[in-house]
Amino acid sequence: MLGALYKLGDSPISKIAKETLINRTALYHVVEGLLEKGLVTKLNKEKSAHFQPISQCDFRLWAKRQIESVANQTDELEDWLVTQGEESPSLHTNIKYFEGIEGVKNLYADSWRNNKEKLIYAITDYDRAYKTFNDFLEKEYFPDRVAHDVHVKSLLPPSTSGKKDVSRKKQLLREMRLLNIFKDLGIEINVYDSKVAIVAFDKKNPSGIIIKNEIIAKAFKDIMRHLWNTAEKI
Repeated sequence: MLGALYKLGDSPISKIAKETLINRTALYHVVEGLLEKGLVTKLNKEKSAHFQPISQCDFRLWAKRQIESVANQTDELEDWLVTQGEESPSLHTNIKYFEGIEGVKNLYADSWRNNKEKLIYAITDYDRAYKTFNDFLEKEYFPDRVAHDVHVKSLLPPSTSGKKDVSRKKQLLREMRLLNIFKDLGIEINVYDSKVAIVAFDKKNPSGIIIKNEIIAKAFKDIMRHLWNTAEKI
Protein backbone atom coordinates (compact mmCIF):
# COMPACT_ATOMS: atom_id res chain seq x y z
CA MET A 1 0.00 0.00 0.00
CA LEU A 2 2.87 2.36 0.76
CA GLY A 3 4.04 2.01 -2.83
CA ALA A 4 0.61 3.07 -4.03
CA LEU A 5 0.71 6.17 -1.83
CA TYR A 6 4.10 7.18 -3.24
CA LYS A 7 2.50 6.92 -6.65
CA LEU A 8 -0.73 8.76 -5.76
CA GLY A 9 0.45 11.31 -3.21
CA ASP A 10 -1.95 12.23 -0.37
CA SER A 11 -5.22 10.44 -1.08
CA PRO A 12 -8.54 9.41 0.53
CA ILE A 13 -9.13 5.77 1.37
CA SER A 14 -11.43 5.35 -1.64
CA LYS A 15 -8.70 6.31 -4.09
CA ILE A 16 -6.16 4.07 -2.38
CA ALA A 17 -8.62 1.15 -2.49
CA LYS A 18 -9.12 1.66 -6.22
CA GLU A 19 -5.35 1.73 -6.84
CA THR A 20 -4.50 -1.29 -4.67
CA LEU A 21 -7.66 -3.35 -5.32
CA ILE A 22 -7.93 -3.92 -1.56
CA ASN A 23 -11.41 -3.61 -0.10
CA ARG A 24 -11.89 -0.58 2.15
CA THR A 25 -12.53 -2.56 5.35
CA ALA A 26 -9.26 -4.44 5.06
CA LEU A 27 -7.47 -1.31 3.90
CA TYR A 28 -8.34 0.59 7.08
CA HIS A 29 -6.48 -2.06 9.11
CA VAL A 30 -3.43 -1.71 6.85
CA VAL A 31 -3.51 2.08 7.16
CA GLU A 32 -3.76 1.87 10.95
CA GLY A 33 -0.66 -0.30 11.03
CA LEU A 34 1.27 2.17 8.88
CA LEU A 35 0.12 5.07 11.05
CA GLU A 36 1.38 3.29 14.17
CA LYS A 37 4.77 2.74 12.54
CA GLY A 38 4.96 6.39 11.54
CA LEU A 39 5.12 5.59 7.83
CA VAL A 40 1.89 7.41 7.00
CA THR A 41 0.34 10.63 8.28
CA LYS A 42 -3.37 11.47 8.37
CA LEU A 43 -4.62 14.77 6.98
CA ASN A 44 -8.08 16.33 7.20
CA LYS A 45 -8.66 17.59 3.71
CA GLU A 46 -11.79 18.32 1.66
CA LYS A 47 -13.99 17.18 4.60
CA SER A 48 -12.48 13.71 4.52
CA ALA A 49 -9.43 11.90 5.79
CA HIS A 50 -6.47 11.83 3.43
CA PHE A 51 -3.32 9.80 3.94
CA GLN A 52 0.20 10.79 3.00
CA PRO A 53 3.42 8.71 3.10
CA ILE A 54 6.60 9.95 4.76
CA SER A 55 9.29 11.13 2.36
CA GLN A 56 11.34 8.46 0.61
CA CYS A 57 14.44 9.76 2.39
CA ASP A 58 12.76 9.29 5.77
CA PHE A 59 11.58 5.83 4.70
CA ARG A 60 15.17 4.79 3.91
CA LEU A 61 16.24 5.95 7.36
CA TRP A 62 13.32 4.05 8.92
CA ALA A 63 14.23 0.89 6.99
CA LYS A 64 17.87 1.21 8.06
CA ARG A 65 16.81 1.45 11.70
CA GLN A 66 14.68 -1.68 11.34
CA ILE A 67 17.57 -3.63 9.83
CA GLU A 68 19.91 -2.52 12.62
CA SER A 69 17.29 -3.44 15.23
CA VAL A 70 16.82 -6.94 13.78
CA ALA A 71 20.60 -7.44 13.57
CA ASN A 72 21.00 -6.44 17.22
CA GLN A 73 18.16 -8.74 18.30
CA THR A 74 19.72 -11.61 16.32
CA ASP A 75 23.11 -11.07 17.96
CA GLU A 76 21.49 -10.97 21.39
CA LEU A 77 19.59 -14.19 20.69
CA GLU A 78 22.73 -15.97 19.45
CA ASP A 79 24.64 -14.84 22.55
CA TRP A 80 21.80 -16.12 24.74
CA LEU A 81 21.78 -19.49 22.97
CA VAL A 82 25.52 -19.85 23.57
CA THR A 83 25.03 -19.27 27.29
CA GLN A 84 22.39 -22.01 27.41
CA GLY A 85 24.91 -24.66 26.43
CA GLU A 86 22.56 -26.71 24.28
CA GLU A 87 23.29 -30.41 24.68
CA SER A 88 22.01 -31.52 21.30
CA PRO A 89 23.03 -30.10 17.90
CA SER A 90 20.59 -27.81 16.14
CA LEU A 91 18.45 -29.16 13.30
CA HIS A 92 18.05 -25.65 11.92
CA THR A 93 19.52 -25.31 8.43
CA ASN A 94 20.57 -22.13 6.68
CA ILE A 95 21.63 -22.35 3.03
CA LYS A 96 23.35 -19.61 1.03
CA TYR A 97 24.12 -19.71 -2.69
CA PHE A 98 27.00 -17.88 -4.39
CA GLU A 99 27.29 -17.20 -8.12
CA GLY A 100 30.18 -15.80 -10.16
CA ILE A 101 33.73 -14.95 -9.16
CA GLU A 102 32.80 -12.22 -6.68
CA GLY A 103 30.17 -14.42 -5.07
CA VAL A 104 32.61 -17.31 -4.60
CA LYS A 105 35.16 -14.89 -3.14
CA ASN A 106 32.61 -14.06 -0.45
CA LEU A 107 32.08 -17.78 0.18
CA TYR A 108 35.80 -18.31 0.73
CA ALA A 109 36.05 -15.26 3.00
CA ASP A 110 33.46 -16.80 5.32
CA SER A 111 35.85 -19.68 6.09
CA TRP A 112 38.33 -17.40 7.85
CA ARG A 113 36.04 -14.57 8.92
CA ASN A 114 33.49 -16.80 10.70
CA ASN A 115 35.60 -19.70 11.93
CA LYS A 116 35.75 -19.95 15.73
CA GLU A 117 37.57 -23.30 15.65
CA LYS A 118 40.31 -21.83 13.40
CA LEU A 119 40.35 -25.08 11.43
CA ILE A 120 39.11 -26.17 8.00
CA TYR A 121 38.77 -29.77 6.82
CA ALA A 122 39.20 -29.62 3.04
CA ILE A 123 38.95 -31.87 0.00
CA THR A 124 40.38 -29.98 -2.95
CA ASP A 125 41.04 -30.48 -6.66
CA TYR A 126 44.16 -28.31 -6.61
CA ASP A 127 44.73 -28.23 -10.38
CA ARG A 128 41.21 -26.95 -11.09
CA ALA A 129 41.32 -24.58 -8.12
CA TYR A 130 44.45 -22.81 -9.35
CA LYS A 131 43.28 -22.72 -12.96
CA THR A 132 40.06 -21.01 -11.86
CA PHE A 133 41.12 -18.76 -8.96
CA ASN A 134 44.92 -18.54 -8.93
CA ASP A 135 45.23 -14.75 -8.50
CA PHE A 136 42.49 -14.57 -5.87
CA LEU A 137 43.86 -17.51 -3.89
CA GLU A 138 47.45 -16.28 -3.91
CA LYS A 139 46.87 -12.56 -3.40
CA GLU A 140 43.76 -12.50 -1.22
CA TYR A 141 42.47 -15.73 0.27
CA PHE A 142 45.69 -17.37 1.47
CA PRO A 143 47.09 -14.17 3.05
CA ASP A 144 43.76 -13.42 4.77
CA ARG A 145 43.36 -16.95 6.09
CA VAL A 146 46.93 -17.10 7.39
CA ALA A 147 46.61 -13.63 8.95
CA HIS A 148 43.61 -14.92 10.93
CA ASP A 149 45.51 -18.07 11.97
CA VAL A 150 43.04 -20.46 10.34
CA HIS A 151 44.67 -23.86 9.69
CA VAL A 152 43.71 -26.45 7.07
CA LYS A 153 43.73 -30.24 7.01
CA SER A 154 43.80 -30.74 3.26
CA LEU A 155 42.96 -33.99 1.46
CA LEU A 156 43.97 -33.87 -2.20
CA PRO A 157 44.50 -36.12 -5.20
CA PRO A 158 48.04 -36.56 -6.56
CA SER A 159 48.46 -33.57 -8.86
CA THR A 160 51.12 -31.21 -10.16
CA SER A 161 49.72 -28.19 -8.31
CA GLY A 162 49.23 -30.14 -5.09
CA LYS A 163 52.79 -31.48 -5.11
CA LYS A 164 54.19 -28.00 -5.67
CA ASP A 165 52.29 -26.74 -2.64
CA VAL A 166 53.88 -29.28 -0.31
CA SER A 167 57.03 -27.15 -0.05
CA ARG A 168 55.06 -24.26 1.47
CA LYS A 169 52.52 -26.14 3.56
CA LYS A 170 53.90 -24.70 6.81
CA GLN A 171 53.80 -21.20 5.38
CA LEU A 172 50.15 -21.69 4.41
CA LEU A 173 49.21 -23.36 7.75
CA ARG A 174 48.38 -26.60 5.97
CA GLU A 175 48.63 -30.27 6.69
CA MET A 176 48.32 -32.29 3.48
CA ARG A 177 47.53 -35.93 2.71
CA LEU A 178 46.94 -37.75 -0.58
CA LEU A 179 43.91 -39.80 -1.67
CA ASN A 180 43.63 -41.16 -5.21
CA ILE A 181 39.84 -41.37 -5.02
CA PHE A 182 39.57 -37.57 -5.28
CA LYS A 183 41.16 -37.25 -8.73
CA ASP A 184 39.49 -34.76 -11.12
CA LEU A 185 36.69 -33.80 -8.74
CA GLY A 186 36.38 -30.29 -10.12
CA ILE A 187 35.21 -29.05 -6.72
CA GLU A 188 36.38 -28.13 -3.25
CA ILE A 189 34.62 -29.07 0.00
CA ASN A 190 35.45 -27.05 3.11
CA VAL A 191 34.03 -28.03 6.50
CA TYR A 192 34.40 -25.67 9.47
CA ASP A 193 32.45 -24.87 12.62
CA SER A 194 28.82 -25.77 11.79
CA LYS A 195 29.18 -25.24 8.02
CA VAL A 196 29.85 -27.20 4.84
CA ALA A 197 30.98 -25.07 1.88
CA ILE A 198 31.18 -26.50 -1.64
CA VAL A 199 32.72 -24.70 -4.63
CA ALA A 200 32.40 -25.78 -8.27
CA PHE A 201 35.47 -24.77 -10.30
CA ASP A 202 33.91 -23.54 -13.53
CA LYS A 203 36.17 -20.84 -14.97
CA LYS A 204 33.33 -19.11 -16.84
CA ASN A 205 30.70 -19.37 -14.13
CA PRO A 206 32.05 -20.57 -10.76
CA SER A 207 29.48 -21.15 -8.07
CA GLY A 208 29.17 -22.40 -4.53
CA ILE A 209 26.95 -23.12 -1.58
CA ILE A 210 27.27 -22.90 2.20
CA ILE A 211 25.10 -25.21 4.28
CA LYS A 212 24.93 -24.24 7.94
CA ASN A 213 23.70 -27.14 10.03
CA GLU A 214 25.41 -28.60 13.10
CA ILE A 215 24.42 -32.21 12.40
CA ILE A 216 25.46 -32.12 8.73
CA ALA A 217 28.77 -30.42 9.58
CA LYS A 218 29.54 -32.94 12.33
CA ALA A 219 28.85 -35.84 9.95
CA PHE A 220 31.18 -34.36 7.33
CA LYS A 221 33.89 -33.80 9.94
CA ASP A 222 33.63 -37.44 11.04
CA ILE A 223 33.96 -38.56 7.41
CA MET A 224 36.90 -36.20 6.85
CA ARG A 225 38.71 -37.46 9.98
CA HIS A 226 38.25 -41.08 8.85
CA LEU A 227 39.60 -40.28 5.38
CA TRP A 228 42.45 -38.31 6.91
CA ASN A 229 43.52 -41.27 9.01
CA THR A 230 43.53 -43.58 5.96
CA ALA A 231 45.21 -41.14 3.55
CA GLU A 232 48.86 -41.19 2.49
CA LYS A 233 51.08 -38.85 4.48
CA ILE A 234 53.18 -36.37 2.54
